[in-house]
Amino acid sequence: MKPIHDIENMQPEAIELLEAAGYLDAKTIFEHTVTEITTELIKANNVLQIIDTEPNRAMVEKWLKPIESSFGKQLCDESIELDPSLLIKPKDLLNRPFAIPISQNFIKVHHIDTNRLPSGAVRFLNEEHAVKHLNEEHIDESHYKVVSDETAQEKPEPEESSLFDDTLFTEKDKQILDKSRILKMETFKKEGSSVNAIERDKDPEFNLTKTTRKETNEGVDPNSRFYIKGVLHKTVSRFKLGCRSFLLVNIMILSSFLIFSLVLVDRDQYWWAVWAPLLGLLALFLFFTGAQQASCPICNQKQFALKRCLKHKNAHHWLIFGYMLPTAIHALFFKWFRCIFCGTSVRLKE
Repeated sequence: MKPIHDIENMQPEAIELLEAAGYLDAKTIFEHTVTEITTELIKANNVLQIIDTEPNRAMVEKWLKPIESSFGKQLCDESIELDPSLLIKPKDLLNRPFAIPISQNFIKVHHIDTNRLPSGAVRFLNEEHAVKHLNEEHIDESHYKVVSDETAQEKPEPEESSLFDDTLFTEKDKQILDKSRILKMETFKKEGSSVNAIERDKDPEFNLTKTTRKETNEGVDPNSRFYIKGVLHKTVSRFKLGCRSFLLVNIMILSSFLIFSLVLVDRDQYWWAVWAPLLGLLALFLFFTGAQQASCPICNQKQFALKRCLKHKNAHHWLIFGYMLPTAIHALFFKWFRCIFCGTSVRLKE
């Protein structure tokens, strides 16, 4: 099937991460479930740190939409029967007290008898959160509300209700808790809360190793070769020196053959051409001292080493010329390259 980097509307970071996890074409995508793909992407990102946030199911489904649209085929996934009792309507939350999660340390310090606490049932606000809970076989506290059925009492909906019900707090708690800091529900609906977007370049924790500067790819088509992507190389100048040395080696070897051929034309006139093989020896010296400096920061393989192993499917390749010369030219011209051996995209510009 079609390689994923040739599918339209695919996000660059999605292509990077999918290829790093071994999903090189649409066929491998359709052979696995969304859950399996998400798990592998999380593992790959933990090692390569291609994106700042950990991939989740919703993000992966969004990334894979162009593949489904391109082939008109839905991704396979396990079907889960959802119990309707797991869901609760948002409007019913105001009529029931919330259970507050507490740690084991809190229980120990305050000598709380958990057997005397009222039992409750887990309820989810929508089917997506419920299915995710069943998939991961654990409860994510940020995606559910616990409703105590034993302590819940039917009461009319108030005109203005707090986010937490008074029935949750004892007299002792009310003395400690500053209720003025708790937003009213109507106030929260109107004002809510806002989080300012982080300016990546000004953020002291912004890591250029993972992400390029905003202005680097500004106005550049993500599908273009001029779109700089990949992990930032740790020693950019050293790698560029290796690429330039390798190109010079090729020029010197070719020149030595051309100059030496002049001897066959007229030996008396071009007698000096007999020294041309020395240029080839100088090229070999430059190859082992300069060109061997260029290596991949991920797999640590030297890019211009003579090896008979299989090269990566996505590595730069020209017919007859092979892999090394196209990689050196691509790295110097476009400021990024794909490793010949592991296929990881590596950039030489912030």
